[in-house]
Amino acid sequence: MRISTQMLFRQGIDGILQQQARAAATQRQIATGQRVNKPSDDPVAAARIQELERSLAQQDVFLTNIGRIEQRLKTEEAVLTSAGELVQRVRELAVQASNDAIGDRQRELIAIEMRDRLEELVSIGNTRDGDGEFLFGGAQKETRPFELGPAGVSYRGDSVQRELLIGAGTTMADGDTGDQVFMRIRDGNGTVRVAQEAGNTGAGFIIAEPAVNLSQYSGESFRVEFGANADGDTTFRILDGNGDPVDLSTVQGVTADPTEDLTPPVLGDPPLPATVALFEPGQTIRLAGIGFRIEGAPEANDAFVVEPSRFESMFDTIGQLAAALETKPFDATDRAGIRQQINDALGQLDNAETRILEVRAGVGGRLNTLDDINATREEVKLGLTELVSDIRDLDFAEAVSLLQQQLFTLEAAQQSFAALQGNSLFRFI
Repeated sequence: MRISTQMLFRQGIDGILQQQARAAATQRQIATGQRVNKPSDDPVAAARIQELERSLAQQDVFLTNIGRIEQRLKTEEAVLTSAGELVQRVRELAVQASNDAIGDRQRELIAIEMRDRLEELVSIGNTRDGDGEFLFGGAQKETRPFELGPAGVSYRGDSVQRELLIGAGTTMADGDTGDQVFMRIRDGNGTVRVAQEAGNTGAGFIIAEPAVNLSQYSGESFRVEFGANADGDTTFRILDGNGDPVDLSTVQGVTADPTEDLTPPVLGDPPLPATVALFEPGQTIRLAGIGFRIEGAPEANDAFVVEPSRFESMFDTIGQLAAALETKPFDATDRAGIRQQINDALGQLDNAETRILEVRAGVGGRLNTLDDINATREEVKLGLTELVSDIRDLDFAEAVSLLQQQLFTLEAAQQSFAALQGNSLFRFI
């Protein structure tokens, strides 16, 4: 093998360049504090780091969503607290207005405050979150959900409850829609509603009892019709949804009219069912799992209706109550009508308070869940960060020692090359 001067020079330079590259790589590691700066440093470790960083990015998304949901829910909780206090104030005003000693002018003043409270409730319903999005608009985050007009308050949002990902395959709603909170509230006692029929001339009004046996109630409607017997006593009968009289033996709290002829048409047949009862003001009537009572002094041909509950918004409840208080009664029938509307509103305001408490309970439950999930996500993120650090980060003491060794070797190589390049056959000729 022929050894030339050029080959010796090339080998010397290559050795120096290799030592410089090793020293430069170590210096880059010390500067960045990372053992793996590019895939070629450690292909297996680089692949593992890339996988862990994807998991870390996913955890960051989860934590960001958790923070966003928490911010919106805390805002909603504060707003619902204000709404609950407002409904309580309206209820206090309704109780005050139900006092017979209150005059027309005082009721008008109460109605004025109720109108103000109605506008305040609309403003609460149009609350924005920290990002400027409407809190109760559902997916319509840029559309003002509630609009107060001449016909009342309309809802312009939707029923989509937005959900964000807070874990692998786990989502959570970031709020509640306006129709769930403010609009879709069952009237009456939540199962049945009661009402006067138009054209009543007496001073009676009807109240639904809160206790309901849902296992017995089939959703049927009833009509209570008033009349008078031959002795001049006020009587009533109850008609079912088909217009047929109800057998009073199935009704609790009523006394059959003793003047009613219950003689069977054919001797030996069973007695006819009692269908007419004497009226006693305030008596509680229970049938088919529901209960109601009629107060005041209804007259013959007056009628009341008991039917399944419908949806009514908080806004309509307050607006209708204010309108009722703005009406000036001319006689006992008008006063009974106003009293009926106040009683209906009181029951509906109770339902509204219950709805607000239910939604607040749901918000509180989600916030508690978020606290637990957030702590878990933080622990997972910390564990992943430590694992990435173990794989990628540099042992500085080891790296500095290695760099000193590499610099010493580089210096030795440079000195050897300097000595070698001085050797030449021309020096010995």
